[in-house]
Amino acid sequence: MGNPREARGDGSPAAKGSGMVSGPASDVYALRARWVLPVLSPPIRDGIVAIAGSQILDVGADRGEYRSIDLGEAAILPGLVNSHTHLEFSDLEVPLGRPGMPFTEWIAAVVQHRRQHDPEDPQRMVAAIRRGIAESLRLGVTTLGEIATGPWPGDRISEQPNGVVFRELLGLPSERIESQIDLAQAHLKLGRSGEAWRAGLSPHAPYSVHPELLSRSVDLARRGDAPLAMHLAETREELQLLASHDGPFVPLLRQLGVWEPDALPIGRRPMDYLKILARAPRALVIHGNYLADDEIRFLGDRADRMSVVYCPRTHRYFGHEPYPLTRMMAAGVCVALGTDSRSSSPDLSLLAEMHQVAEEHSEIAPDRILRMATVQGARALGCGPTIGTLDVCGPADLIVVELPTGQRDPYSWLFDASTRVLATICRGRLVAGSFNRNADFPP
Repeated sequence: MGNPREARGDGSPAAKGSGMVSGPASDVYALRARWVLPVLSPPIRDGIVAIAGSQILDVGADRGEYRSIDLGEAAILPGLVNSHTHLEFSDLEVPLGRPGMPFTEWIAAVVQHRRQHDPEDPQRMVAAIRRGIAESLRLGVTTLGEIATGPWPGDRISEQPNGVVFRELLGLPSERIESQIDLAQAHLKLGRSGEAWRAGLSPHAPYSVHPELLSRSVDLARRGDAPLAMHLAETREELQLLASHDGPFVPLLRQLGVWEPDALPIGRRPMDYLKILARAPRALVIHGNYLADDEIRFLGDRADRMSVVYCPRTHRYFGHEPYPLTRMMAAGVCVALGTDSRSSSPDLSLLAEMHQVAEEHSEIAPDRILRMATVQGARALGCGPTIGTLDVCGPADLIVVELPTGQRDPYSWLFDASTRVLATICRGRLVAGSFNRNADFPP
């Protein structure tokens, strides 16, 4: 594939709807489908997406101006944005523990899993990350918000989605603060040294991060203009710990040898952490299952730089109370979707997360669910306005979805569990699946 600017031969990008393409014909091709869903504009029936190199050249009605692949009863939509993953667990065939188990017991199982496997095979994590990326691309995800517990092996992964790699920071005991800050600084520096991914920081959660470590992480994020993600208001047990130093988290932290009560002043709540996170240039609140109304309003008032990531199937796995999605949307909160990891979810399918939202929140319109999995995820990660949408001169990150039999509108596939991704294109290249038509056409 040639450079997209070569399509016109004069060094300038083609104009939307111009249909004027000069230069080698192999530089441009179009996909035609029953529906094209740009997300930020209305669905297009019998539309096309023309691609030149790594960029989108045209989106609109089929005027017969490009050599094309007719996908038939399919939909073309932007590559999905999975705003929260832990790819290190991608080698798990089933989630850890059991559905509905106490969260602190699950945390203990996660710690045991890491201690059992990582020291025995230093290559295991790299292999798991590769497997998770391959699965993500196959399932239509072209942008990731990944939480990494070690140096990111970008030079050892041939196909990578776009996105942010957040370095996880752990340390409730005060003596761990300096070593974690050193890790954070090294990660931010590496992310500025020509890597394909953008670097972010993830102070893990209130029960695992000293307040000074959180504050200094935010300062680093401000200096490096880096996004920051934190698990917050995930469980009732977390709120209990913050409020009164009571509940099942205390014996767990003691068992792990990291309980430091002086690091957590009694009487805290998620709002105290939201006010600190609000200092970051961009902050993602992971889960937010038990945010109070004033905390939701706080996030809604700062939706330009603060977001919440909802992981529906992980939420169901732990049997949480109903998610406050409608209240969040009414308050103007930017809500994105994530799969979390295979330690609490059966796979990395963001389509399945969308199905879960549609099943549990019938009051939410399907086009808004799609936005949660595309443009709002890109906004949460700070990826720019052309990620998560089909936009002329934007990156050619898109997927082809097979439409269910008898579909009557462009969004009915959202409610159909049989929906599957036929092909994933990332930066103009077919990275997973196939079009199953005109197989001799080389995209």
